[in-house]
Amino acid sequence: MVQIPADWLARVFVSLRRGTSDDAQALAEELQPFTEKPGQRVPVPRTTVLRTELALRKEIEIADEQDLRAELSDQAEYLIKTRLLG
Repeated sequence: MVQIPADWLARVFVSLRRGTSDDAQALAEELQPFTEKPGQRVPVPRTTVLRTELALRKEIEIADEQDLRAELSDQAEYLIKTRLLG
């Protein structure tokens, strides 16, 4: 399990929910329960974190806007760092 702030996961959830791939939509649904405790760090299974990283990377590849790619990249990098430290 990786401890991640629920508020931060909510931002990732929104990014994935807006995504165009089926993976992004599926991971958004998987992340939703972890976003329901604002202001708290919640335990997220490592496999979910890893799949979320991969879905974000896929969305980066297909994103048209530079700002969106940068935001998705920041979210993926945070997940990687958190997973490695946690």
